[in-house]
Amino acid sequence: METVINFDDMNWLAIAPELIITATALFILLAGLKKGMNTLPILSRVSLVGIAAAFLLTLTLWGKAPTVANGNDPSIFSGALIYDRFSLTFNLIFLLMSLFAIFGTARYPQEHHENKAEYFTLLLMALVGMMFLAKSGNLITAFISLELFSIALYILCGFSAKHGTGKEGPHSDTKLSWETLASQESTVKYLLTGAFSSAILVYGMALIYAGSGATEIRTIGQLLHENPYTKNTLVYVGMGLMFCGFAFKISLVPFHSWTPDVYQGAPTPITGFMSVATKAAAFAVVARIFFIALPELENIWMPILFSASVLTMLVGNTAAIFQDDLKRMLAYSGIAHAGYLLIGIVTNTQEGMASILFYLAVYLFMNVGAFAVVFVMEGDGKEGNSIYRFKGLAKNNPLLAVAMSLFMVSLAGFPPTAGFFGKLFVFYAAVKKGYILITVLAVIASIISIYFYLRVIVMMYFHEDETIPQPVIHKGMGAVITVSCAVVVGIGLFPSFLMELARGAIPF
Repeated sequence: METVINFDDMNWLAIAPELIITATALFILLAGLKKGMNTLPILSRVSLVGIAAAFLLTLTLWGKAPTVANGNDPSIFSGALIYDRFSLTFNLIFLLMSLFAIFGTARYPQEHHENKAEYFTLLLMALVGMMFLAKSGNLITAFISLELFSIALYILCGFSAKHGTGKEGPHSDTKLSWETLASQESTVKYLLTGAFSSAILVYGMALIYAGSGATEIRTIGQLLHENPYTKNTLVYVGMGLMFCGFAFKISLVPFHSWTPDVYQGAPTPITGFMSVATKAAAFAVVARIFFIALPELENIWMPILFSASVLTMLVGNTAAIFQDDLKRMLAYSGIAHAGYLLIGIVTNTQEGMASILFYLAVYLFMNVGAFAVVFVMEGDGKEGNSIYRFKGLAKNNPLLAVAMSLFMVSLAGFPPTAGFFGKLFVFYAAVKKGYILITVLAVIASIISIYFYLRVIVMMYFHEDETIPQPVIHKGMGAVITVSCAVVVGIGLFPSFLMELARGAIPF
């Protein structure tokens, strides 16, 4: 199959946000070599400037992007990338999520450490990979983008700032803390399981190419629609393997076992960043592949995704009940929410895709707010994130307790919070398509989740522990918690505005 490069569709402005973040990352890496610039205030401010510039440019591009209504071709760079409102919406999610990891530098890394510039560079390169993954119009581009952000996150998961100053050598006699050992275990588990999943994913892509003769997502869809010979065993097996590879990134059952251990051991700012950003990036490309490339095979993949969604919701919520560590509890909670999101893919409708965008937008603020409170309350050692550290928080810091309560009830799906409408729109899309059973099972899973979310609230308001120190709220985390509360309440009161924007971002 001959590949023709079209130089006329090289729209550099469309990928300007990604280029800005890349340039910022490289600048920070070089700035770290100069002692006077290798300080947390300078590096964090440069990062924030780059993120802000990319965010504002993305908002500008959103209004000009190709849509179904204006009929413009969204393919750029010979089909390698897709420039549309769908990808730009995910850009906004990634950029907002990265702020949590930037503000987390109040603790990770510390000023006297030598690897500060590397932290910001890796974080921004992970951000670039996610942004390109959401824009991917080709399986090759998708795989390269996925590996770019995955490799950066492998390193960041082991980036515990408590393990040393960066000056130690292999023979240094350094006593490792629990945080260090957990962080090392986290990165090794993530690396090994991630390598296996990447191998499965690329093998699946190769089989799809062998069976269809194409790697461009839109072309695969056209071939499956027009040429009956492309519906062969190679494509079927490749589709299954590719879904397994992406299921690892989304943390779908039974590919979820890495999630609680990695979330617990990784630095909390990175855990919070991963909890939403990796799911959003994977869902962006999965939505494109199943909605554009594989709709002809819906009868084959729908039962598989249906089963994965139900298992993920039930297993995630059930396992979360038995967790005393807040990060592990939120990890299982995230697994369950991935199951809810997968319902939008199962419906294979525009309403389902719009509900995914809405859900991810509200999940961003619910989850990042919860992790910000966990960050504030975090202590040292294995029990540093225990749920028992929240005993009596309503007495020690009433506002922080109110904020955490709001995030918990929103994650549980209580009205009139944003989380309630996130689930409502996903369930509505399923019912509209006639999938009553999965909706009923999702409601049952949501009822199960009420226990462990309310357990946190009970700890804060109905238990006391005078030995727990007064929490210290850094300015950045205080801003994250405040904005998250405002958004969760605001979207809960006016959900239709955001849903209309989500519907307008669907280009399929």
